Amino acid sequence: NAKVLKEVSYIEAMEMALFGAKYIHPRALEPLVTKKIPLRIKSTFNVKNPGTLVTATPQADAQKTVKCVSAIRHTALIDVRGGSMVGAPGTAATIFSTLAKAGVNIMMISQSPSESSISIIVKKIDLDKAVNALEMNLLGKIIKKVDVTVDVAIIALIGSGMRGIVGVASKVFAAVAKKRVNVVMIAQGSSELNLAFVVKDADCNTAVQALHDEFELAKIN
Repeated sequence: NAKVLKEVSYIEAMEMALFGAKYIHPRALEPLVTKKIPLRIKSTFNVKNPGTLVTATPQADAQKTVKCVSAIRHTALIDVRGGSMVGAPGTAATIFSTLAKAGVNIMMISQSPSESSISIIVKKIDLDKAVNALEMNLLGKIIKKVDVTVDVAIIALIGSGMRGIVGVASKVFAAVAKKRVNVVMIAQGSSELNLAFVVKDADCNTAVQALHDEFELAKIN
């Protein structure tokens, strides 16, 4: 029951593009943001449809708590662990730099409060070179163990209406729990524009549908 959104903000459009929407590159929106130039995205297969308006100030009726549920598949989870990581300045930077030198793009990260582990999501096609780079350069030094979970999916909820709203996360995780979907990893930025989490790829469609129903996205617009 996917629907065309009538209006979204620049930042919402960027978040959607980053989390799998292929209609526009996030960097292409930056000049529009600077000059506050509105953008209308339409389908070449249905030119009569008004499409989606991307603007700085969407109308009030477009400010739904969650506007979009998106999924990125064909990803893998790398868990990097080690007691030497605790309280050691620059550990994360060293790990990220090592992966960057190997040509691996990090899609999502999460660090435990104890600082003893860092979880990293990469594209599945980059998994082997990511693990090789970490093991060859850091294993036995700042890293003691590298664990891998293949075939995971990133699910993201996007919407500026989530800002400052109490209970959004609880609704999200209650909805997927009812469908017996286990959440492997969670990340949320301080902007509160998106909430992303990781599940097994086999559970991806079930989780997306559960959230679509929970936030009544079929009724949007």
